[in-house]
Amino acid sequence: MVGFSHQIQVRHIVVDKPEVAELLKASIDEVKTSAGRVKMLMRLAEKYSLCPSKDDGGNLGWIELASDHPRKLAGEPILENHELEAAIREAHRKMLLNRGQVYGPLQTKQGHHLIIVSNEFGAERSTEFTGSAL
Repeated sequence: MVGFSHQIQVRHIVVDKPEVAELLKASIDEVKTSAGRVKMLMRLAEKYSLCPSKDDGGNLGWIELASDHPRKLAGEPILENHELEAAIREAHRKMLLNRGQVYGPLQTKQGHHLIIVSNEFGAERSTEFTGSAL
């Protein structure tokens, strides 16, 4: 039976200097709750991010990490910045990227990114499909 899927909604801020990224991260990390950190990142993204996603609170959309759908390619790229997406997938696989916690700064050719998982969909955290979803 097809139906298992694990997805994360990713938001980010990208700036040109690592010092700016560190200051923004410190501001976000001061917030006590997971939801509050997401909201803070969204506000800071609108003000400071160099990415067009800033108009939507830094929203990069949903990345599917695992699925048992036979017609989907595993790890099919979603983001325009494949370097960033590969880093996100790797950080999640290594359990370094958790909902409501800032990850980064992470450098790509676009700049220095702060990443946060704002939502997660899926019954359990996994990095690949390993059997029936039944």
